[in-house]
Amino acid sequence: MMHAEDTSKANARTTAEKVVLYGLMLWLLLQVSRAIALTLIGDINDGAESAAWLFPAYLDLFAAVFALPLVWAVWKRPGFVTWSFVVSYLVISIVDHVGNFVTTGEVGAPSIVEEGSNPYLFPGIMTIVDTMFLLALFVPKYRQRLFFGLHGESGLATA
Repeated sequence: MMHAEDTSKANARTTAEKVVLYGLMLWLLLQVSRAIALTLIGDINDGAESAAWLFPAYLDLFAAVFALPLVWAVWKRPGFVTWSFVVSYLVISIVDHVGNFVTTGEVGAPSIVEEGSNPYLFPGIMTIVDTMFLLALFVPKYRQRLFFGLHGESGLATA
């Protein structure tokens, strides 16, 4: 029979698990900045930008709006549903970045991109980070211990 001390050690998160979990939550919080798409949508409605930017802008708004609820869910309600939503969120975010690449190639960079900067740089970096977290969520160890309840009953409170 395990003692309370042995159980707490078994439930303790490894450094790698903490990096994945807290890194994911920080990354999701940073996605709130994608609300700048409201400016782009305004420019599209005023005729100053190509309508081709509308779909990527709406996906950016999706990312901004759902980032905070996902951070809360990862923090307070880890489980299969939260894991599924985070995976879906990251896939949609990657689709958005691909849309940014295609639209930039077809109609040029939007006005919100600073003149002289590489319009592919930030979407490229964001795609790489999204993909890294997406792959980490499919690593059985992280998926099971961080989301599927193999770390204790009360979520992050046991960390």
